[in-house]
Amino acid sequence: MKNIIYLLLLSVPFFGFGQVNLSCNLKEICDWDEKKEIWDKECNPFEYNCLFTMNEAETMFTHITESIKSTYYIKEKLSAEDDIFSYNVVSDAGNDYFFIFDMKHKEVKAVSKDENGNSVLVRWYVKTIF
Repeated sequence: MKNIIYLLLLSVPFFGFGQVNLSCNLKEICDWDEKKEIWDKECNPFEYNCLFTMNEAETMFTHITESIKSTYYIKEKLSAEDDIFSYNVVSDAGNDYFFIFDMKHKEVKAVSKDENGNSVLVRWYVKTIF
């Protein structure tokens, strides 16, 4: 009986990535082109060091920079396939975001609205995953 339980547990697909840290070294901000319906290709990455830390239960993560530490609470886990994990989150300041942790391409992306209601994509390039 014990062996059957172990086999069942091993056959259940794993959809999370648990506690993980991602250190980033570049950041870029891209605007949405309403006419072409694509993200602007001229995003101009710049040096930007930060750390993302996801808790083991995947209920929240922190984003730490040189000057600030923000916490994001996961409202809804949307997908987890091909090492890409997407979430609807709310920040500790009460702002809503759509986050994508793309482990395959070593990127973290956040989509939100700016003060004018325009869509903005912020992309951080991951240097190290540990």
